[in-house]
Amino acid sequence: MYLSPQQMALADQAITETFQNCSIAWQAIPHWDTGDPGATKVRNDVVNAPSFIPIAAAEEAFQVTLVQTADPTSDALVNEIISATTALAAAFDDAVLDALASDAISGVLFIGTQQGLLDALIDARAHVEDNGFRAPSCLITNTAGLKLLSALTSGYPIVDSLLGTAHVNSMHRTSKWNVDVPAVKADGSAPKPPVQLPMPGMILLGRRQLIPHGGAYEASPGEEPVDLAVCVKPSLEILGETTQSQIEMSVRIRYALRVKDRDALAVLLGAPVVS
Repeated sequence: MYLSPQQMALADQAITETFQNCSIAWQAIPHWDTGDPGATKVRNDVVNAPSFIPIAAAEEAFQVTLVQTADPTSDALVNEIISATTALAAAFDDAVLDALASDAISGVLFIGTQQGLLDALIDARAHVEDNGFRAPSCLITNTAGLKLLSALTSGYPIVDSLLGTAHVNSMHRTSKWNVDVPAVKADGSAPKPPVQLPMPGMILLGRRQLIPHGGAYEASPGEEPVDLAVCVKPSLEILGETTQSQIEMSVRIRYALRVKDRDALAVLLGAPVVS
């Protein structure tokens, strides 16, 4: 036994709180416990198309010394655990956000002007609302998209007005989808010479119930079109001693992303505008 029960409890608390604070997907998508840590598949709950989804696993390994485990305050151990949990949350988000983007069947293309973005957000809102998702939505945007959303008009950012019009009450920024694409002029024509700029990219996630910003991990998943089936919640695994007399540990999670209704997702891709 490398850690005492008190240290294990402290470690699991640090993992839970850090994962909640660091993961976009955990904050934006409700989850539920399958009750079976060894499950290999979970039902997809898609209407009229029942099937099963394989359980995915993610882990972040790290090593600690015996001195760190013997620290009376456990500060050194917790710092290692927090660092590994942060890396796990990033890897988890990469996998989940990629899956969300690939599962969306609605795509909205727009020219990256304020009016073009407004029209695209309204079109995305109309798509999810027409399919029954009339609660405030969640918007996940890349950095270029956030810059476009935060553009200034008369010295004031337009983000609140845009999100209000789009019926969005929760917005998250990710470093995903940061790719350079050919830029256009405001009228849609190509500039000369050609210019490459970062592409604004966003996903609008429709919802059936009111979920506060960052609070999806406390929401009921049953009503929602997208949820996370979790077999093993973010937790600490102790593997054992290494040849260098250190203790190998890992922070792990086992889960499946379930997109029960693809009409709840809309992808927005913008053509960057060159001034």
